[in-house]
Amino acid sequence: MAEGVIYRHTVEAFVERVLLRRGLLSLEFDRELKALGVDASRPAELKLETWLALLRASARRLSPGRPEADALEDVGREMLRGYIDGLVGKALFSVLRLVGPRRALLRMAENFHTADSITSVTARELGPTSIELEFSPVFGIPTYTRGVLLEALVLLRAKDAKVEFRELPAGATLFTVSWAG
Repeated sequence: MAEGVIYRHTVEAFVERVLLRRGLLSLEFDRELKALGVDASRPAELKLETWLALLRASARRLSPGRPEADALEDVGREMLRGYIDGLVGKALFSVLRLVGPRRALLRMAENFHTADSITSVTARELGPTSIELEFSPVFGIPTYTRGVLLEALVLLRAKDAKVEFRELPAGATLFTVSWAG
């Protein structure tokens, strides 16, 4: 597994915008998280394997009974929904709506780089309503990222949005994002 960390502000945002906002942080779940190495009352930088365990455990709580891939997509969508509830998220998406999905997605590399020390994103325009994003790596949870991207398109008010992905060698994943003009 890759070396690196998920930054404290990302973990803190996840706890606030997903776990607390959705009322998932029961005493039982808090104990489960502590056993994984996550103290929800004092978020800190997390090693990648701990972050992945946090996402998977949260997916089971947020979407019980759903297949893990679908539940992880739900978590990705919920993370972005929570982000837009905050002052910075509201302001950012107000501006991004003005520039439109194309320009917003082309800036995606910068946005993801601030979350951790591991993820690298390159964007390539395929056409006026289609962008290809290569995430290197996504650590076996591409549907979490797909959820983030799908929800971004909803928040950007993109019509008929689609996000398809295929995994590439060496852990990279290629996402093709499209919408109606």
